[in-house]
Amino acid sequence: MTNMYALIYDTLLQLGYPVREQGTYAEGEVLPETFVTYQVIDTPDVSHADNLPTAWTVRIQVALYSKKPAIKQGAEAAIRDVMLPADFMRIGGRDLPYSQATGHYAYTCDYRYYDQA
Repeated sequence: MTNMYALIYDTLLQLGYPVREQGTYAEGEVLPETFVTYQVIDTPDVSHADNLPTAWTVRIQVALYSKKPAIKQGAEAAIRDVMLPADFMRIGGRDLPYSQATGHYAYTCDYRYYDQA
């Protein structure tokens, strides 16, 4: 079984920005100009043998935030360029609304990873 959190973190770190699990920035903490967050959404079983799971998929949501619109506009390609070689499968992506509170633009996308015992 793959350590998903390590794989996701190490893969996204290749983007060159700080990487954190979604929701781990504390209220009032100064956010970096550009950063990436990730969240494991679900891990449903897809195969069983002898009443035990033998394979599953992991759905991950990745978000890139930046105060620079150009970085957000290139987020889809940048994230794809590090996730696909790490064997993640892209599901889809979308822009998030501009945050007036933090001054960040954002792009979020979902990926799946197939894992087995």
